[in-house]
Amino acid sequence: MDNLLIQPINSTVLHIRSKDATQNITGYNTDFKVNLVSPIISKPDEEIHISMMSAEIPYSFYNISSELENNTLIYDTNQTLTFDSQDYSIDDVVDFFNADANFSAIFETTYNEQKNKISFRNKTVTSHTIDLDKSNINKVIGFDEDDTQRTITAGSTLTSDFVCNMASVHSIFIKSSMATGNVLSTRAGNSTTLQKISVDVNSNGIIYLNQSDFRQISVSQVNVIDSITFRITDQNDNLLQLNNVNFEISFIFNIYPRYVPENNNTTTSRRSIVNTVPQQINNIPSQSTVLNRPINTDNQNIDDTHPIENTSAIEHASNRLVLDNLLDIVENQN
Repeated sequence: MDNLLIQPINSTVLHIRSKDATQNITGYNTDFKVNLVSPIISKPDEEIHISMMSAEIPYSFYNISSELENNTLIYDTNQTLTFDSQDYSIDDVVDFFNADANFSAIFETTYNEQKNKISFRNKTVTSHTIDLDKSNINKVIGFDEDDTQRTITAGSTLTSDFVCNMASVHSIFIKSSMATGNVLSTRAGNSTTLQKISVDVNSNGIIYLNQSDFRQISVSQVNVIDSITFRITDQNDNLLQLNNVNFEISFIFNIYPRYVPENNNTTTSRRSIVNTVPQQINNIPSQSTVLNRPINTDNQNIDDTHPIENTSAIEHASNRLVLDNLLDIVENQN
């Protein structure tokens, strides 16, 4: 029986240890280059399919940092409060606001645990502003990224519009220099993303490519792969800073025959290679063609050993002709 599954012509597995790769940016092992000793090559009538097999990435990046671009608050037009790059809980964030002498001289910061919102109360006798249009910590403290300058009058309080978000990285994107044409993203149209990985562990754990992550297959637009540049980013395309902790990732490269439309006679199409049974079915004459042929109603030429109840001689003969035509097609195929 024909196998309807397309089998790869050739497969190559690539295991990568970050400690063996060449860093493109000093201090970041998440932007690196791998040179293959044995290039992966496909013929002009073939194509390379790329998919990730496994990943072990330590959760050693911080949830608030300059790398993630979420650690500054601007107030009173030109005053900047910069958070140190490190892991924070919401209580740590509130403590940081209140520990800064300049900021705490103007605002008292509190946190409502039931609503998961932060409030800034103006302690002075004059109005002050929190310039959310210039800040990048907005999502962390419960405001929109594209928010505007907020004026807080004397004795008034500004409370988060939304809940505070300490899970600043909730997915990891593995990107590469390998040109692909079948992956899109809402950020940049055609995407260089090879795989998206969910972050489902807490800080200091190991992030795995697990069963809940859909395995993406990228189709290469080139026939030779000998050098690959990789980038590991968050969902906002910020390069992750793993603080020099190593990781491992693995890929499989499968070479398949390139699909060519069936009306192109120069190359056998992938569809014509594997879909032999549908082709046989498509070659069966239509019912009108069968019925237009002379029908022998002689009961001696019709198999009456298994008659169908309430079936006329003409209908029985028609069914027999359809079966005979199907048998002829199968014999011709063999």
